[in-house]
Amino acid sequence: METLRTPQRYRPLRRCQNGGVALNPHSEQPDLASPPDYAHDHPTEHPEDWGWHGEWGRAARIGGYLVAIVIIVMITATHYNNSGTLWLLIFAAGLVVMLLWDILRRRNSWRK
Repeated sequence: METLRTPQRYRPLRRCQNGGVALNPHSEQPDLASPPDYAHDHPTEHPEDWGWHGEWGRAARIGGYLVAIVIIVMITATHYNNSGTLWLLIFAAGLVVMLLWDILRRRNSWRK
C-alpha cells in the first residue's frame, strides 16, 4: 500500500523566515520620518504661506446646495410611512441652515 505525501510546496514552514526581526521591537530605527539631508532642502513649510487656508470655497457651497436639492427630490420616492420624508426634510433643512450660516460667517468675518 502506497502512502500519499503532501508536495513540498504545500507543507507549512517549520519556522518564520524573519522571526528575529519581525518580533523584535528594537530592530528598526526609532525615527524614519525623513532623511538627514531633507530638512536642509525643505524648510518647515506652512500651507498658509502658499495660499491654502483649509477651505474648499465656492465649489463646496455649490455642492452643498446641489445635495440639498437632491435630498428634497428624494422626497418624491415611495415611502412606507412619512418618517422617511420627515428625516429627508430634517437633513435638507440642516444643510441649508449650515450654508446660510456660512454666508453670514463669511460676510461678517472681516469686522472682528
